[in-house]
Amino acid sequence: MKAAVLDVLGQTPTYAEFTEPDVQPGEQLVHVRAAAIKQLERLIASGKHYSSPRSLPIVPGLDGVGKLEGGRRVYFMAPRRPYGAMAERAPASLTVPVPVALSDAVAAAVVNPGLAGWLPLVERGRMQPGEHVLILGATGTSGRMAVAIAQHLGAGRVIACGRRQDVLAMLGADATIDLSAPEDQISEAFAGEIDRGLGVVVDYLWARPAELLIGQLARPDVRSSTGDATRFVTVGQMAGPDITLASNALRGSRLELIGSGTGNFPLGGAMKAAIGAVFDLAVNGKLPIVVEQVPLADVASAWAARADPDLRTVLTMGEPA
Repeated sequence: MKAAVLDVLGQTPTYAEFTEPDVQPGEQLVHVRAAAIKQLERLIASGKHYSSPRSLPIVPGLDGVGKLEGGRRVYFMAPRRPYGAMAERAPASLTVPVPVALSDAVAAAVVNPGLAGWLPLVERGRMQPGEHVLILGATGTSGRMAVAIAQHLGAGRVIACGRRQDVLAMLGADATIDLSAPEDQISEAFAGEIDRGLGVVVDYLWARPAELLIGQLARPDVRSSTGDATRFVTVGQMAGPDITLASNALRGSRLELIGSGTGNFPLGGAMKAAIGAVFDLAVNGKLPIVVEQVPLADVASAWAARADPDLRTVLTMGEPA
């Protein structure tokens, strides 16, 4: 079969022949129709992610949309390596029906950033209606969706933080914080929101922005708007992979530092329910996303192109639904 094939970590996948999937018990063969190129997949392919492969070649692609042997259209996730979604066929153990209202490309593009908003808030952050939520890195696709999801879940106040003021102004958040401002101003703005009470922080940036916020959160008097501990959920590292964290920041406060990623995704029915929730929001126009469709044969040029934060590139195979 034809596929995007990664032969060397750090290099660009190429369009080439790859071994047909050997479907194992518990798996179904998916005839792939669409698979989005995501920042996470670029990071994995670079060799700099905790889930980067130890043996090559592989087919990249964590998820996609396709049809089962009987013709049912499904979203599928986490094909068993060395297989991936960026191929004509893939083995899948987790599938979810795709709503008729969503195209192949939109369905393939919306789930990853949608889950990157839903899971940190619901599964990891345990957000309760009425709590105040701060999104660190709100101008990327996942961050924008996190703002919308927090509002949908009944957050009492949503604070969107980012560097792109034009995007922040469009999000409909209760407050915004400009991360391009001087650090003392950023810290002062963080402190003001913390004094109001923060329930959940969803962080897509890490590095210095996270350090500044944790520095303000690590006070013994800090409480959420409901009196509970503040849950700081780290999802990404767009600003850098490391922070400096003093031990007493966690021992001397009620701050909870939590990760949300592939290592702690919910399993089985819980994950299917989360994907279903994302699809429902997308169908109802709550998670708008702009996609650019590119044939699988052009994967090398699409992969090498500079990522547009306002656009999701989707590789397509065959005729779209």
